[in-house]
Amino acid sequence: VKISVIGCGYLGAVHAACMAHLGHEVIGVDVDESRIASLRAGRAPFFEPGLDDLLSEDHGRLSFTTDVAAVADATVHFIAVGTPQVPGGAAADMRY
Repeated sequence: VKISVIGCGYLGAVHAACMAHLGHEVIGVDVDESRIASLRAGRAPFFEPGLDDLLSEDHGRLSFTTDVAAVADATVHFIAVGTPQVPGGAAADMRY
């Protein structure tokens, strides 16, 4: 199954790496170019025990990009972007 993970922060990057480890083809997408560069290099841009090892596995199933068009043909899309609370309200800020 080809999977996209849109948003490669704490949740998305871990999810992408784990899904690839399980045998799926996964493309992670994020707007932060430095984060994508770090993930492509096999280094987590934040502290998450064991993630560097998962990122360094080379099975050809995990890739990262800033180009959302690269995931147009994915079978499943996971959205893992921030949804902070609206300032002064009880709703989630869905602009991301």
